[in-house]
Amino acid sequence: MPSILQRLKHRLPLSNMATTDRQILLICIGLAFVFWLILNLSQDYEITKEVDLTYVVDPERVVAGSPPRSVSVQLRGRGWNLIWETLRGSRLGVSVDLQDETELLLTGNVLQQQVARQLSSGDLEVDNIAYDAQRILTTPRDGKRVPVRSRVRVRFKPGYFASGKLLIEPDSITVSGAADALEEIQEWPTEERTLEDIEDDQLISVPLAPAPEGLTINYTKVSVAVPVDAFIEQQLDVPVTLRNAPAADSARVYPASVTVTVTIPQSQYGLFGVDDFRVEADLTGVRISDDHNSIPLTLTRVPETIRGVDFSPKAVEYYIYRREQ
Repeated sequence: MPSILQRLKHRLPLSNMATTDRQILLICIGLAFVFWLILNLSQDYEITKEVDLTYVVDPERVVAGSPPRSVSVQLRGRGWNLIWETLRGSRLGVSVDLQDETELLLTGNVLQQQVARQLSSGDLEVDNIAYDAQRILTTPRDGKRVPVRSRVRVRFKPGYFASGKLLIEPDSITVSGAADALEEIQEWPTEERTLEDIEDDQLISVPLAPAPEGLTINYTKVSVAVPVDAFIEQQLDVPVTLRNAPAADSARVYPASVTVTVTIPQSQYGLFGVDDFRVEADLTGVRISDDHNSIPLTLTRVPETIRGVDFSPKAVEYYIYRREQ
């Protein structure tokens, strides 16, 4: 029994036609399509394009304020011409020459002429342009020195940390542009970077964030150094120091020292001693009649380069000995 596809195939008119007749029919269909295409593409149509505006100024001057950077235009023309124009992309570029001008009244007519010069065919017309005339001003180029802010994130392997501050070279750059545009700029960031599983010193080149139109920077990238070291623990027995002890009596604390545990880079092991730390017991307000009490301890001196520090115990017993009358 023939399948459905086979039955449909036998019912098609072309399958029952002679080869010559079939060829003539296909030629006629092709010619009809060509005439239809020519007829339709000979008519007028409209398309919309975006026009990017670039301002060409003297190297010692910049465009002031925020002039328009793009406008929309409607183009009218025959279908053939619009096809070629569409194949060039959805955007056009127009340069506004201000090299010998401190100001320029940029009107819709001037911009329309500039756009027309960029079209692929002289038969295309700028039918409508979404732009209102305005005065474009230029001002002398100023410079401002600002620090570089790193956006480099570092994730260390367990037991490793930064042994010092992250270093940037150069640590500041000069931003040039109009004075009003420079007022709000206080720093310049790098692009974001992430370093994973770090266990040794790093020195990488990081691009700076690109400058927007109208501004320039004198560097495009900086070097970022990350000092890395393995961290270990070191323990020291630090004596407890009495503060504000009663003048008329002698006082003692127990225990007389505490264990201070510090987390330091392996390369700094042995550089710190007992004298670099101070643990105090403040006896302010202690009554002389008290025989003994518990008093909390405070760690009041720690080297700035120490990453982590702890001590134990956190309190001591103090004893006051009265002098015999």
